[in-house]
Amino acid sequence: MRVGAGYFKGFKSGSMVVKTARILIVGGEPELAELCVATLEKENDKHVLMVIDHEHSDRAVSIAEAFKPDLILLLAINHMSPLRGEEVCRQLRASVIAGGAKIMLFSSGSLNKGLRTAKECGADAFIKKPFDPAKLLEMIELLLG
Repeated sequence: MRVGAGYFKGFKSGSMVVKTARILIVGGEPELAELCVATLEKENDKHVLMVIDHEHSDRAVSIAEAFKPDLILLLAINHMSPLRGEEVCRQLRASVIAGGAKIMLFSSGSLNKGLRTAKECGADAFIKKPFDPAKLLEMIELLLG
């Protein structure tokens, strides 16, 4: 299982600085996870970050309960994973401990379908792949602000 952790400072987007946050990245293609990590590393240096690969998405709830994230970036989890992204989102939202975290769902589907799916499974935000790293930071700032 690929799990990594690092420490990062608050975002410096515009004139606003977001508080220190714990961010959990779950699933998705390795390149997508690396883009998220690189984007976060470039823009901040106080956040605590953890990454779980898609093969271990079925353990996302137990890991989130131990890690206690402020934000979960739920990357598109494909049919090769033990659980699909929508199911992982529902389980995270239902968790007493992890359920308080903000959840951002990523998908390559249509914008309308993605927004509908995000709402149905309890995500707080949706971002369509491919995405602009600046848009990701803007959405994170809104969720954590």
